[in-house]
Order: sequence, then C-alpha cells, then structure tokens
Amino acid sequence: MGDPQDTSQALFGPITADKKSGFSMQELVTEFPDHPNDWSIPEAFLCLILSAAFADGRIAEQEQEEIRALSHRSRTLKNLDQNELAQVNRIVLKRRADRPDWLAEACEALPKDMHLAVFAHCLDIALADGVLVPSEAEFLEKLIGLLTITEEEAKLITKVISLKNRF
Repeated sequence: MGDPQDTSQALFGPITADKKSGFSMQELVTEFPDHPNDWSIPEAFLCLILSAAFADGRIAEQEQEEIRALSHRSRTLKNLDQNELAQVNRIVLKRRADRPDWLAEACEALPKDMHLAVFAHCLDIALADGVLVPSEAEFLEKLIGLLTITEEEAKLITKVISLKNRF
C-alpha cells in the first residue's frame, strides 16, 4: 500500500483560502459622507441637467424639451409642483453664479446609485440638439470624474445614448 502521508489521490483535502471579511459598516461611509452639504437631491439633479444644456453657452429648444420631459418623468422632479420647481431652479442658478465649486458640490449631494443615471441624462441632453461640441464634452468628462464613473461604464452609457440620439 502507499505511504499514509501520500495525499495525491485523496478525494477531499484541505483548502487554503483567504478569509472573507464580514459585513462592514465602513462601506456606507461613501454613501453617507461626513460633510455638510446644503444641496437637496432635486437641486443637485436639476443643476447637473441644466448645466449639461448650458455647457455650450446656449440652450437649444431640443434641450429645453428634453429637460421638460425629464421633469415630468423623473421621480426626483415630478413630485415638485410648478412653484417648487421654479424655486429649485432659482436656487440652482444662484449657486452656480455664487459658488466656485458648485459642480463638485452638486455631484457630491447625489446618492451614489444615481450617478450613472444622471450622467446618462446629462449626455442625452447634450446630444438632444444633434451636436456635441468640445465644451459639452469637457463638461461630461468632468462629470465622469466627479461622479466616479468608470471608463467602462462611461463607454457603455455613451454607446447607448449615442445610438438613441442617432435614430
């Protein structure tokens, strides 16, 4: 018979694996950061979609139509009545004019699980008039960084939204 130490034909043997870390509340730190931010989610959302439209220095009729439609579809904005939406719009325009870091603040105020959708909406609005100019591309690239969107995610969203706006 073979050597009792020979385990080359053992059917079951011990495995060495890294111990999985257990549940950690530290993962929530990125979702609920420890810094004051006075932006509400609707304010931040409206700020980013309006900024996508303004990125080329003008707001085309198609971009306005897309924003109006989005305000009726989006759960973030559709629960606001016309007066509340106008108030949010005034707040956003004032913050954009008064604060040098308005873009970073608005991005920071959004929950992480909104980042991809907001980027997709912004790209859709920028492409609504059928043209993407360098200033719009620059704005969208800033968003990718501030919303911590990976290159793969950005490419996939860009491909889908580009196709949507092409046809």
